[in-house]
Amino acid sequence: MPHASLAAKWSADQPAFGGWVTTDSEATIAMFGRLGYDYVGIDTQHTAVSEAQAAVLVRRLVAAPYGVIVRVSKNDPALIGRLLDAGADGIIVPMVSTADEARAAVSACRYPPDGVRSFGPFRSDLGLDLDALARRVSLFVMIETSQGLDNVRDICAVPGIEGVYIGPADLSIGLGLDPMLAFSTDQLAEPVERIRAACAEFGRVMGGHSLNAADALRWVGRGSRLVSLGADSVMLATIAAQELATARQGAGVQSPGGGSGTASTPYG
Repeated sequence: MPHASLAAKWSADQPAFGGWVTTDSEATIAMFGRLGYDYVGIDTQHTAVSEAQAAVLVRRLVAAPYGVIVRVSKNDPALIGRLLDAGADGIIVPMVSTADEARAAVSACRYPPDGVRSFGPFRSDLGLDLDALARRVSLFVMIETSQGLDNVRDICAVPGIEGVYIGPADLSIGLGLDPMLAFSTDQLAEPVERIRAACAEFGRVMGGHSLNAADALRWVGRGSRLVSLGADSVMLATIAAQELATARQGAGVQSPGGGSGTASTPYG
């Protein structure tokens, strides 16, 4: 069951926009929420943030008006279970290439006999009802390999998946394409259309990363409804570089060499 902020957007056939967090900063999460983002994504795959650190952050977000989704580092029931016990509204599982791997991710979110999740919620507002705890989880699996793309219909057919989350960079690499061009060109138009069609067939939500607002709108036009808008580190680097360049230009100060003014993109 999607978080209320996401469900409201999707029921109105609108995309949900999220802020992507790459540090264990409560202030950054609060900022995205204060600005009206529909969800916050916490990344434990391509950052130094661990699932344990993310669980501490999630545990403190009681009654947040936005969804809290965590990308785990791997398809592991112990890691997924820890974050669900902390109160994560959604989980993004990377590198899912087969239906069996998708079923394993679903199993990690479900209690026996439907799955392998161990019981132990440690946020007081979650309650102890097994059905309610299972229903509040939205699971997204990442299609980011050529094998995953080939198997996208079988993956989308797996019961218990809320949607598919696209990793543009890794999917480009898997298809022999330049990963950074995934954010500024239409090189993934055909693969994304295949994913969108499979999602539509089985009632799944398609989502993925974008680099900036223009890139986000391109993804929305392709059918994406869960759109992570940049990342905190990228936004900070972009704005910091722009402001420094403007200040130096206005003061007649020559910029020293060596600084690119860009940041790496933790997008997968």
